[in-house]
Amino acid sequence: MGMFVVEYSYTDESSAGRDDHRTDHRAWLTELVRRKVVRSSGPTADHTGATFIVQADDADAVRRLFAHDPFARAHLVEDVRVSEWTPARGDFGG
Repeated sequence: MGMFVVEYSYTDESSAGRDDHRTDHRAWLTELVRRKVVRSSGPTADHTGATFIVQADDADAVRRLFAHDPFARAHLVEDVRVSEWTPARGDFGG
């Protein structure tokens, strides 16, 4: 299993739609946290995006998983960036 950082970017125009789908988005995330797939997540301070720390087999698995996010299914995410991450220190590193 590898660790990945997923970065979402949003547009101002998607704000109302995100409000409409936030409950489903949070329920989806809560289940992934419960399964220890998503290890941490949260919005950026300026609310123009979000960051997720994800444990998965590969980047394609992460992309497939995040395609099921209610925000993504409602076309509310402007851009998704998936990067493999090698934690070296702290809670996720050695």
